[in-house]
Amino acid sequence: EEEEEKKDEPMEEEDETEPPKVELTDEEKKMWFCKPSVTDLTHQVLNETFASFSIPEKSEGFDEVRFEWQKAEKSKDYLSKWVLERKRTARIDNLVPSQWFQDTLKAWMKVYMEWQTKQATFKSSPAGAAKVEVEKKEVEKKEGEDGDEKEKPQADIFSLEDVCDVGNGEPLFKDFTFEDWALLQLRYELFLLQAAFKKDVDDPDRPGIHESHFGFYYHRYYRKYMTPRGFGVEKDLELLPFVKDTVVLEDELLKPKATCEPDDFTMFLKLAEQNRRERQRRIDAGDETARLKISMQLMQQPARQDYAGGAGGDRKQWQSAPRHGAGGGGWKGKGGRGGKKW
Repeated sequence: EEEEEKKDEPMEEEDETEPPKVELTDEEKKMWFCKPSVTDLTHQVLNETFASFSIPEKSEGFDEVRFEWQKAEKSKDYLSKWVLERKRTARIDNLVPSQWFQDTLKAWMKVYMEWQTKQATFKSSPAGAAKVEVEKKEVEKKEGEDGDEKEKPQADIFSLEDVCDVGNGEPLFKDFTFEDWALLQLRYELFLLQAAFKKDVDDPDRPGIHESHFGFYYHRYYRKYMTPRGFGVEKDLELLPFVKDTVVLEDELLKPKATCEPDDFTMFLKLAEQNRRERQRRIDAGDETARLKISMQLMQQPARQDYAGGAGGDRKQWQSAPRHGAGGGGWKGKGGRGGKKW
């Protein structure tokens, strides 16, 4: 009887409201398939092989090639664009610095150290001491005069033929401080890095180092890590404004700003001197933001050892630059307060 009563009860009216319509976003409309959560290839294998990917063709021995989503031409176009974009952003884990890079860097370091020696020699010479005294008197005279007096014009830096002798044995870089030497080294390292990358990769579809791999390639080539905090900044890419006359970030890629060749060492020195003069001019005008906050420890970075036998040879161990204490003795053998071996 209870079952019959339930049957006699009027059924509740069904909800006649229509279900919400699903609307795809513009990005979803462009998708032809759902990306799997688990990839077919590991990230490393994909980066090593994707450049050789291609659309299958009958000429390869297939009885039939069917295209489910797009026809052959559109499929080839899709793959081509995918490969080009991945070339811009993918990291080349097996890239080895070439012998050209080794030789160019070695030649740079030789000239760099010769310049530093030349500066020290000039400053300790009678001519250098006399120059310092003259400049000191000029500064004192300038401070006691009206600030409206015009500055003495300086010779054009880029027209100089010998940067080691601009007159009377005076080098162009006589006023360099450790900050200027640190910026000069950074300036050249980044320029050589982007030039060596393009030369070693030798692929027009990879026009430069992507910003996401900036630190990786710097370490791969120079076997040391970037030290942005030594320059008063937090991130590697924040170093670029310090040398914006040499390299820039363009379309997320490291590109050259200077138009010279990597072996034109004097051009980088001239750019450094131009930057130093402009910075000093701003400081003299009262602009305290022009002062650099570079740590002296940057000049004690580990020294790079050359690869033996070039790109294909065995690599030598990296060796730290000599460190000197107050007594000039440096680190000795084993022991010390921590009982460590050096």
